[in-house]
Amino acid sequence: MSKQGDPVVRFAASQRIEHILLMVSVSMLCLTGLPQRYSNAGWAHAVLGVFGGLQQARAVHHFFAVVLLAEALYHAVVVVCELILVRPRPTAMLPGVRDVRDGLASVAFLLGLRKEKPRYGRYDFRQKIEYWSLIWGIVVMSITGSILLFPFYATRFLPGVVLPASQIVHSYEAVLAFLAIVTWHFYTAHFAEGILSFDSSIFTGKTTLERMKEQHPLEYEQLMGESTATEAGGADRS
Repeated sequence: MSKQGDPVVRFAASQRIEHILLMVSVSMLCLTGLPQRYSNAGWAHAVLGVFGGLQQARAVHHFFAVVLLAEALYHAVVVVCELILVRPRPTAMLPGVRDVRDGLASVAFLLGLRKEKPRYGRYDFRQKIEYWSLIWGIVVMSITGSILLFPFYATRFLPGVVLPASQIVHSYEAVLAFLAIVTWHFYTAHFAEGILSFDSSIFTGKTTLERMKEQHPLEYEQLMGESTATEAGGADRS
């Protein structure tokens, strides 16, 4: 029987690599993109100077945009293949009515109107919001970024107003993404309700049974049930 402090696998190596690529590419896109939006600010000039100037910063920005898009396409292919080939289908990240109930219950718990916080499975409602918001953001940024990168081709098929519109949307979506990362993601990923400590599972691939029991009790119970069944089966064979 596993002990509470024993490590258990939560993320596969491929998922950890995806997260690293996502983290690095988004960080570099913010680092090279936001100074262009606030180009009149002193700090923006300093940051652009690190890259050797505006043109070099744009080149770096475009490179990591390609990295992000490639990672997103890879993820989409993996998800489609898993939905087709894996049984039972991996639907843990799909939102449902339960997530709405969990969200309301979480608010009630934080306001002191409920004694116990909701019990989550492998992913809670906050993680699902982040995941689907990320997909939306990548789609929006990819479309508007491509229009700005290739304005001649874009205006051959679309009205000219699409250029300033894309610039506005791209700019504000970038600010929204940055704020979401530094406020929402850092807190929910590493300092969520229950255990105020850095969660390194996305980097190491492993978490502890204690943490899983606290933050993902339904997944913990499923894992313990499978472990008990396996041990019982082994005892029967012996």
